[in-house]
Amino acid sequence: MRRVHPVIDLAGRLGASVTGAFLRPMFPLTDYAAGGAWMSQGQLQEAVEAHAMVVDHAEAQARQAFLAAAQLHLAADWIVLDTVQQLIERARLSDLTIVPPGPLPEGGEVTISAGQLGLACGGPLLVVPDHLGETSIGRRVLVCWNGSRESARAWRDAWPFVMAADHVAVAAVRPRPDFDDDATLRFRLSRWDREVDVLSEPAADELAPDVLRRKVLDWGSDLLVMGLYGRPRISEQVLGGVSQEFLTDPPCPLLISH
Repeated sequence: MRRVHPVIDLAGRLGASVTGAFLRPMFPLTDYAAGGAWMSQGQLQEAVEAHAMVVDHAEAQARQAFLAAAQLHLAADWIVLDTVQQLIERARLSDLTIVPPGPLPEGGEVTISAGQLGLACGGPLLVVPDHLGETSIGRRVLVCWNGSRESARAWRDAWPFVMAADHVAVAAVRPRPDFDDDATLRFRLSRWDREVDVLSEPAADELAPDVLRRKVLDWGSDLLVMGLYGRPRISEQVLGGVSQEFLTDPPCPLLISH
């Protein structure tokens, strides 16, 4: 619930409504030996009921805290989901899905990460780290650009955030500088009635995460926009990559899109 207040503030600035989603963890049957075969039917039933009570209590607390925070400022509702597939389907119907970094809470025997949800839902995700605190989101927006299809998609999906931001910059981190590309970016951005920085720096692919982290810190970004998996995912898994690293340990809130 530490993410609620900054998210509510962002939704209010964008004129949006919010829906809280609770993914119910199913009873972990595999934790009980061979499918619970060593337990009597009565013991297994007691364990299932105790687990359900714990989950119900957690859901009630989360619902109360979320609605109390949200309804002071904007329209809000609450849903309970039983499976990961239901979460994916709900995300596909939403303009934006907000998740923590790393694996999401378990829905039975299946887990899903923010990256997997981003690939499955067909829309943008806002990944909000645990250490955010009460810091605002989306007042200083830094957009990653490398000319790829994924960065172009993220740019378009981020447009409402870009237009609502107080300050905007574009970070272009590439193995070789391309001054024509920089000039094109500046021309594209100059059509706004606002000043936009272009932070261009040559760097090898393996150094891109470190360069972007430094730019986030130096520029004071509170929202980093980036394409999700801009190269083949097998390459991301073997070599790492910005997507893989930032989804695990984001330097600030991420708006990602594939």
